[in-house]
Amino acid sequence: MAGATFSDSWHRLAEARVGLLPSVQVRKQRYRNQEWFVLQDTFTQKFFRVTPTAWGFLARLAPSRTLDEAWRSYVQAHPESAPGQDEVVQLLSQLSAANLLFFRNQPDSGGLFQRAETRRKKEFQGKLMAFLYVRFPLLNPDAWLNRIRPLINLLLHPVMALIWLGVVVLGGMAALGQSQALVDGAEGILSLGNLPWLYLSLALLKLFHELAHAFVCKRYGGEVNTMGVMLLIFTPLPYMDASASWAFRSRWQRALVGGAGMIIELFLAAIAAMVWANTGDGLVHSLAFNVMVVGSVSSLLFNGNPLLRFDAYYILIDILDIPNLYQKSGQQWLYFADRYLMGNPNAQSPAQDRWEWSWMTSYGLLSYLYRLLITFGIVLFVLDQWFVIGLLMLAIAIYTLVGMPLQKFYTYLSGPRVQQNRPRAMLVSLLVSAALVGLIGWLPLPSSIKASGVLEAEQNTPLFSGADGLLAELVVENGASLRQGDVIARLRNPDLEHDLEVTQQQLAELNLLYRQSLRNALSELGPLNERRDTLLARLRELEILRRELVVTAPQTGRWVAPSLHEMRESWIRRGETLGEIVAEQGYRLTAVITQEDARALFDANRDGVELRLSGQAEHVIPVRDIRLIPYQQQELASPALGWMGGGDFATSHEDQSGMRTTESFFELRATVPAEALVGVTALHGMTGKIRIPLADRSLFARLYESLLQLLQKRYKL
Repeated sequence: MAGATFSDSWHRLAEARVGLLPSVQVRKQRYRNQEWFVLQDTFTQKFFRVTPTAWGFLARLAPSRTLDEAWRSYVQAHPESAPGQDEVVQLLSQLSAANLLFFRNQPDSGGLFQRAETRRKKEFQGKLMAFLYVRFPLLNPDAWLNRIRPLINLLLHPVMALIWLGVVVLGGMAALGQSQALVDGAEGILSLGNLPWLYLSLALLKLFHELAHAFVCKRYGGEVNTMGVMLLIFTPLPYMDASASWAFRSRWQRALVGGAGMIIELFLAAIAAMVWANTGDGLVHSLAFNVMVVGSVSSLLFNGNPLLRFDAYYILIDILDIPNLYQKSGQQWLYFADRYLMGNPNAQSPAQDRWEWSWMTSYGLLSYLYRLLITFGIVLFVLDQWFVIGLLMLAIAIYTLVGMPLQKFYTYLSGPRVQQNRPRAMLVSLLVSAALVGLIGWLPLPSSIKASGVLEAEQNTPLFSGADGLLAELVVENGASLRQGDVIARLRNPDLEHDLEVTQQQLAELNLLYRQSLRNALSELGPLNERRDTLLARLRELEILRRELVVTAPQTGRWVAPSLHEMRESWIRRGETLGEIVAEQGYRLTAVITQEDARALFDANRDGVELRLSGQAEHVIPVRDIRLIPYQQQELASPALGWMGGGDFATSHEDQSGMRTTESFFELRATVPAEALVGVTALHGMTGKIRIPLADRSLFARLYESLLQLLQKRYKL
């Protein structure tokens, strides 16, 4: 703590008699081998961290002496490390805003209270802008937690960790064993009929989540004085305030308090997974599925993401020993702008060393970008559900992310901090603004349409099973080259062999009867002839079916059957598709594009169209003869183009083939010349991305067009 020794406004509060509230307790802690002091108000459970130098000064504050007397006393005792008067005013304003100080008399201390009031206004604005996360405290659960302390100690015994691990492993195995059913069920989790069960599961899990925080906090001696309801994206959920853990000396105890909620959610999700995997359709099955998804995926995506200020964030700052990482990361980027753009030589980084510098720099950038992504994602979701509320949220988000920074920047430019370098600050501001306007609104940038497609041979012949049978032997593998007549697979049908043997015996018996009738009963020759013709026809049919058990190639080409090997020893019905034989002379690409891209395609340059196959993106394949099929479709050319196959288009969960989309699309076809495939492994059914260049446009024009299309498509405006 070092700065300017004297302050022009010191005389306004030098005679103030200031002290810490009697409810404030002080604890010494170490953060990354540095000593700090944590001030805790035991009444409000607010915390404030100060350096040993700052605490040495605060310890001298008392109603019996003025602020000036306390400061001069500390300067005489510690002339090298004593804080300057400006730093004292800033420290006291922060403590006053946190309600940790009392004033025996209040002389002309307007500067101090003005800073404190400004800080309070900023905190209030922050709460107002945090419209997605609002808390309402209701009661104090600390006495109840004290009564059940033996139960808490039992639940947090080390043996319980082994039980937790075993349950989570078994639950994970149960879920993975039903992976296809898991994917199918996930498609309908946001359906209208499932929303009540989804909310019930979420509320129950969050109740256990908050109780877990409170239990671990109480286990290590902390107090939990607040329990209430929070509105998370307008959804009421329980919460408990376990911030007393911030005063724990051990960082691992603090981290365990932060991670307790996710630990119990994963435990309950694992139990739900085992229940879901062993029950049939019904209420229990549906509720278990919701608990499993919310307790695992949702918990890890939100509470387990340190870029959001939830559990994982607090675990991260406890492990790193960098309190207030979120705020300091923002200050770090403001320091970069202030020091290197505006040229302020007095700008100071909040980082204490290289370690903090690296974390603050990277975390500030990543958290801001992720906040942009998650904010507008939530806004779009709310717009779909409640349009008017979504518009209000969008306006607040734009003001928070754009308006407020611009307002603060204007205040900065007109403030005293840039008095020495105001000409440079104004010039840099004008140049940066002009560059942004030019980059966004004027500079033409390359534009293109990208679409997913599937590679198809121009000549392909599907091969069907000619008879019922078990797949006994697969002679060739997927992708093998074949000549006409080559054996592909052999089937086995014991019933067919039995029918053949019975028919042959019946025919032998009939021949014997026929010879006897020639000698004794000529009148029976007619019916016997008819019967023999029937048996001969049946025998010929069975022999044909027996020959069909050996699957051969009807033409020369490449064998394409990516999933046939999974059917070994499985029953294959007559007429079932086994695979395809494709000619290797030429290929075409069938791609799918949205309605918006289809309109732009009419103005596109058909030259310079490129294809990159999946897994071979280093090879750029030129294509030609681009053709747009001029009518909307909803049936994909391949399941690989839908969500289930890793494609871009959402498919109906009611369609088991994975080829029927929920929205209409247009189909694009192009010829892939054989000479362009030299050095490339090209197989029928491969997927890839096609890129069609468009006229260069500015970023503003593209964003404006996308916004209009979004409003028209989603909200019919």
